[in-house]
Amino acid sequence: MSSQQQRQRHGVRKNMVEGIGGLLAGAALVLLARSLLKKRAATPEPHNIEPAQDAG
Repeated sequence: MSSQQQRQRHGVRKNMVEGIGGLLAGAALVLLARSLLKKRAATPEPHNIEPAQDAG
């Protein structure tokens, strides 16, 4: 019976480690997406820039 408890405890530990790893990976993806969106919003797209009109 002690082998089942040990196996069960290992399963819980593994699930906790995988959960923490998932949280870290998710947080990294959110930060990456946020930085890409900020960079994209900061630089205007070339096709939105209108050419200068002649004054004459």
